[in-house]
Amino acid sequence: MSDVRLPRDQELQLLKRLSTDDDFRSRFASDPTGALKEIGVGDDAIAKLDPANLKPGKLADKDAIAAAHAQLNESGISDHVCLIIPFARLDIGK
Repeated sequence: MSDVRLPRDQELQLLKRLSTDDDFRSRFASDPTGALKEIGVGDDAIAKLDPANLKPGKLADKDAIAAAHAQLNESGISDHVCLIIPFARLDIGK
């Protein structure tokens, strides 16, 4: 399993789009790689991500993703964020 992460600004952009943009959510759910490219994630960065996290799948609901975005944006906890595509979750205190 890869522990490579997106840069914080791309994590924030991804979470924001997944929590607000229904069309982007649909594209991400069916083609995570294409959606990541859409927000500017390069091929080299995508190649370093865990392929298991780039499989199409069901997304967490928009409210859960919005809460993760707010927490990352407001509290500066980027060292504790674990982005598992296509699910976003925060592992705090582990």
